[in-house]
Amino acid sequence: MTGTIESTFIESARTRLCIHLTGQIRTCLDALKVEQIWWRPNESSNAIGNLVLHCVGSTRFYIGHVVGGRDFVRDRAAEFAERRELPAAELRARLDMAIEEADAVLAQVDPASLLATTERTPKPMTLLEAINLQLTHYALHAGQIAYATKLIDAHAIHEIWRTTPGH
Repeated sequence: MTGTIESTFIESARTRLCIHLTGQIRTCLDALKVEQIWWRPNESSNAIGNLVLHCVGSTRFYIGHVVGGRDFVRDRAAEFAERRELPAAELRARLDMAIEEADAVLAQVDPASLLATTERTPKPMTLLEAINLQLTHYALHAGQIAYATKLIDAHAIHEIWRTTPGH
């Protein structure tokens, strides 16, 4: 049986966010030493660690809180302000928790609800817009993390786009 456009969108978003893009971020974290994860080219740039924290915060907000209705108070500024060199295992644990939550929420989304408007965002948007916004936002940062990883160590990752599950 072929799914609807709505159910296909949800399943595609779920696969891209929870498997493919997160797999790329995990691969990068696994390839780097802690000091490389927290390296920044200048004070105005984010370290990979900050980008991971930001992906965690935005996923928990847009998917967990906005789409799933879960309680979550976000401190976006803290995601970028972190300067302690949190170990890769801690970053990965936080990422895994956020993605497990997102996976559970997206598994339960009723395709018929995608055009429902939510007020849980700074300005009203549909659930479809919230999911799409988070998916594209997360993909942008996953790409930044992969690019920074290759800048730090040209041999750290190879063909990450093709070798990550879900592609």
